Amino acid sequence: MQITSYEKGHRFNLNDPIVNELATFGVIARGVDGMCEIVNPIYKHRIIQAFKPAINGLENEYFSEEKDECSLDYLTPTGDIDIEAVLDNFRDFIARVGFRILQVPDTPQEYVGQLLLYAYLEHFIRNVGGSMYLEVQTGRGRMDLLLIHNQRKYIVETKIWEGKSRYASGKKQLATYAKLEGTEQGYYIVFDHREKPEPIVETETVDDITIRSYVIPVLQAHPSSV
Repeated sequence: MQITSYEKGHRFNLNDPIVNELATFGVIARGVDGMCEIVNPIYKHRIIQAFKPAINGLENEYFSEEKDECSLDYLTPTGDIDIEAVLDNFRDFIARVGFRILQVPDTPQEYVGQLLLYAYLEHFIRNVGGSMYLEVQTGRGRMDLLLIHNQRKYIVETKIWEGKSRYASGKKQLATYAKLEGTEQGYYIVFDHREKPEPIVETETVDDITIRSYVIPVLQAHPSSV
């Protein structure tokens, strides 16, 4: 997961027994920069599936009971996905469940936000009759999700917060990827695990591509009962 979730990646070192084993079985290889790269998108998909529990315990809270919503409420009158509303709801979902995301079974806490986003979007796109694909360019540092519905593409990239400079560079990478896919928008989700996270929602134009960005705080501990 460190290879896929952080821009900085993981150094390719065959003296590391885990790296050695993954390389032996053809899962990873040395990239041009000396970092680990996942060789095939299928492997990355399998890694995500391995860490994403079939039932995360929070499925019934994906949509607010107060608003009495379901997946179909996030389609426009023309039948397209209102992707900003879908991602706004995911941000609100993380805020609603709070520390309980740390209780998702069999999931590393550091990556639980990303894995919940994957599960949430997979649940949503299945309910509205679309498809979702895990896209890999460099094999590390990125978890790009390509959603296809009604012949339209929606690109969602997710990372873990690594500082302002990497946050900015991630937007440029996403803009480049959006151009390659022939879309005019990209959606950037960054999970902030710092003790004092700074939530951000912003829309800006990067290299002629509209980028909608979210920095979502992830609660680090159960709040004190005192």
